[in-house]
Amino acid sequence: MGRLSGRLTLIEEGSQRHLDFLDGRVVFVSSTVPSERLASWLAAEGLLCVGTLRRLLAVSLLRRTLFTDLLITHGECPADELLGSLARLAETITSRVLAAPEVRFTLDPGYPVRQLLGLRLYVEPNLLMMQAARRSDESTPPLGTPGDLSLPIRGEAWDGFLRDLVREGVTDQDRVDGEEMAQLFDNLDEIIRTLSAWVSSGPGLVPIPPEQAARIAGRGPEGPHPDLLGAPHLVWNQMVLGCSVRSSGDPHPSTLHQLIVRATELDVWEQMVTGHHWQRPDLGDIDRLSARAARDWSRAAAAAALHLGVEADVVRLAVHLLVVPTDLVFWVLVNAPLPHRGLRAALLRRLPRRLGVRLARLADFPELVQNLFGHTVATRLGACLDIGRRAIRAGQVWPRTVPAGDDELLAGMPHDELRRAEAAARRAVEPANVDH
Repeated sequence: MGRLSGRLTLIEEGSQRHLDFLDGRVVFVSSTVPSERLASWLAAEGLLCVGTLRRLLAVSLLRRTLFTDLLITHGECPADELLGSLARLAETITSRVLAAPEVRFTLDPGYPVRQLLGLRLYVEPNLLMMQAARRSDESTPPLGTPGDLSLPIRGEAWDGFLRDLVREGVTDQDRVDGEEMAQLFDNLDEIIRTLSAWVSSGPGLVPIPPEQAARIAGRGPEGPHPDLLGAPHLVWNQMVLGCSVRSSGDPHPSTLHQLIVRATELDVWEQMVTGHHWQRPDLGDIDRLSARAARDWSRAAAAAALHLGVEADVVRLAVHLLVVPTDLVFWVLVNAPLPHRGLRAALLRRLPRRLGVRLARLADFPELVQNLFGHTVATRLGACLDIGRRAIRAGQVWPRTVPAGDDELLAGMPHDELRRAEAAARRAVEPANVDH
């Protein structure tokens, strides 16, 4: 009503929705809720086929260009139909905000709102609110997933996080005084804020280490897909792109083979490594540690899977995804050191889990994968992964995938199955453990 311009951000636990205003009218809407993202919304409305939407969105994310521009210039999507769909999305987003029990909001008047290529979406706020109120009266949609393990960490959750780190990381042998502790808390705050800002500003893609990027750089235009075993960052980014459009008729990949098939269909390998946004410097031992863990952990967990009734290729995909959040925390610690060994170790046990939960939700990974980061429920997949983790060297570095350790596993699975799975996991990586 004040004819303001800028971006209105509406924040619930685990989700953000944006309404862009130009002189008091809504000109664009966006959301981090998977079903409300534009590509998934257009797929549900049948404006374009899922494959076309997924490829255009992949190019948009990797090149950091406007998805709507590509829709009009390359997607053969009529502007009037796109405008109508955007208006309906704006109504849906607003109605869900009205139905939420608690919402925080910010208005950024300096946000560079712009007219989108070929689009003139002018939705009057009063009309939008009326339509949204009508929808809210007709039905109350489900709210987003609670963000109890997510980023950023605020309020009481932050206080509890710090208490847990101190309890785990500070012992009688390495006590610190009040001034030193205050400095360490400042270091921790910087680390959390750095990761939180990065997560909030991106689509869930991660920068790729040089060795993994080289696998793509040497590939010809018609060559086979790169070898993904031991390339967790390539797997992660292809999984983000593969899950970018939600469609009931085209489920997300759940095995490494299914992911490779979808990556072959998209064929955006070159775009993934040519932009400087998706490259990171050589981190030496960290890069080698992550690649070796993804390779050896995959072999050990896949061997265990044969005895626990889990598909080995599901396990391989899960391992590569699990490695990435811990690797990212390593990377942040290189650039924002935490000069206390005990606290650093405690942070590496706790922060990757939160980061993994946040990124997996943001990327709309399958629920089975999301649950691994939270490890709130004991599953056979989680058991395979935990058995494999304990079989490899430096296994303690990587996240646990069961909630209560061996007791929880033994309560739900026959002892002889577990013993065979553990023996198979050790045999699968015994040569690698000797080499390293």
